[in-house]
Amino acid sequence: MMSNNEFTGPPSTGSSTPDQAATLSRCESPQESAVRLRIVRGPLEPQQNESILSQYNSLASAAIPAQEFLRWIQDSPAGPAWHAILETKDGDIVGHTSLIPLRATYDGRSFVAAKSEYSFIREEFRSSKIVGFEKTGRLKNLIYIDELFRQCRLKGWSPLLISTPSGFHRVFRSIACYPVEFPLWECLLVLRPREAHDRTPNLRRWQRVFLMGAGLMQRAFWTPASFLSGRGQGLRMLPPDESPMRHPGPPLSFFQDRDSLAWRYPEGQYERIKAEAKGGGDVILKYGSANRYLRICQWSLNSTPPTHALIARLVHIGWEQHALGVRWAVYGEGATSTALVRRLRNFGFLCAKRVRTLLVNTANQRFLDAKAWNLTDSMFSFDH
Repeated sequence: MMSNNEFTGPPSTGSSTPDQAATLSRCESPQESAVRLRIVRGPLEPQQNESILSQYNSLASAAIPAQEFLRWIQDSPAGPAWHAILETKDGDIVGHTSLIPLRATYDGRSFVAAKSEYSFIREEFRSSKIVGFEKTGRLKNLIYIDELFRQCRLKGWSPLLISTPSGFHRVFRSIACYPVEFPLWECLLVLRPREAHDRTPNLRRWQRVFLMGAGLMQRAFWTPASFLSGRGQGLRMLPPDESPMRHPGPPLSFFQDRDSLAWRYPEGQYERIKAEAKGGGDVILKYGSANRYLRICQWSLNSTPPTHALIARLVHIGWEQHALGVRWAVYGEGATSTALVRRLRNFGFLCAKRVRTLLVNTANQRFLDAKAWNLTDSMFSFDH
């Protein structure tokens, strides 16, 4: 979906239909620089969507296609997103955030959670007051997110999630958004060492050198003969929404039902591998490219680590796509995660410990514990 919460971002106008009616509307300010806040449920007017996306892409240095943007904010099986919109008295949009509803399950119960996306405030309006909140000392991003969260909690949505840089975590506590740290192992198998050295983001120089050296050894280990030897044994290739993808046990899980799988994984970008041997399991992958790793987004492996045939199939697909390599982020510290990391290491993957932090707004204290979640990269790999 999109990277998130760098609060910064061409104009649009438009009014809402009655069923979209803003639940929060402030009268116009006599000050020219003041901006108004509207909380409204989508779908928005086409020109509003165009304005939000063009500004977000510009300010976040992103290139999210309009079709994908509309898919995420309008087509969720749980309904369209709610939006917080900052606009001038002429109706020009100068700031925005949204909450995209996600079907969730926990301990046999189904409900709606949501994730904040597409957040920005245009630079020239960062010092402007919000009409009705002139005397509030809070940062504007906290004001409009807090108002949006209030509305969505009234609709029964919870937990509400934000992924944002760590520098913002402290200030978000004032609107009851608390950091939850998710331990994980980032496991990489490099197929094109030189390109991985140049194109893997967020690495220091020494890390790039190390990655290329490790990649040369990994590539020597994964010769074409080694990944072709187990190809296809006990495996079936399926569309991601072929059947529900249930995770055993009570953890909070997402994208389990067929409608959610079909929405989350657009055709032509993802594939599902069903392993039928040794207890079975499912893996949903996002295709790689010359600039990207093939990425494992979601899986259900029961208690059995992946077989040689499954890992070999992932490597083979990455090789065919000229991907930088294969990337599998393994969350959690339980027995299943530990066995999976051990198996990946046995097959040459380089695994490094990391922590990913989400800000969580919820009245249910159990969701402030990472152990209550079945988190995967399905929550972070929406971008094209």
